[in-house]
Amino acid sequence: MAETLEIQDAPVYTYALASADMRYIEVEHREVYLRNDPELGLVFRGEIPGCGAGCFVDLSQILLEYAMSCEGCREQGLAAQEVVRFGERLAEILVSNTAQAMAELPARESLSRAFRFVLNSMGAALTAASTEDRLEFSLDCCPFSECAKTSALGHNAELALQSFAALCSSLVQALAPDWVLLQPAQAHLTLPVRKIVLASV
Repeated sequence: MAETLEIQDAPVYTYALASADMRYIEVEHREVYLRNDPELGLVFRGEIPGCGAGCFVDLSQILLEYAMSCEGCREQGLAAQEVVRFGERLAEILVSNTAQAMAELPARESLSRAFRFVLNSMGAALTAASTEDRLEFSLDCCPFSECAKTSALGHNAELALQSFAALCSSLVQALAPDWVLLQPAQAHLTLPVRKIVLASV
């Protein structure tokens, strides 16, 4: 059985849905929750108030939807700044909600749990490998590419990737300042995402 944590039944974040997302459902926002999944453990899940399980989305779609909501930003670079802040905010939420459970863990174990949480939230099938000073997660397929195939959000993938990289980088800074995120690297973000690599310095 997956490890679960005690969490509050309240949204941890709310964002507006762009018009393309409202083609079939007349709503104005998506609520992001921390939920205990019976198979995966703790995950981020997007929900629409009153819509039920048919409107649940994983973290990949949350990031893609949020990127779409920034499409109307007029100022150059503003959309990128907004998606980066969103990724950083999700990292803060995760760290604050798991702080007690991970307080006594070594840095490598804290990172391993946090990144499994993120990747489980994206529905990513993965293989993990670790040594004393390195963590590597190899993904069977890119979560953003898979999500884009089943939605109209593919053109937002590059912005969503910036948000994801900010989420990953912020987790490393908060949980293990003596470690670094090697992939995906902010300076060289490319799709598809097939590997997450962290190392101690």
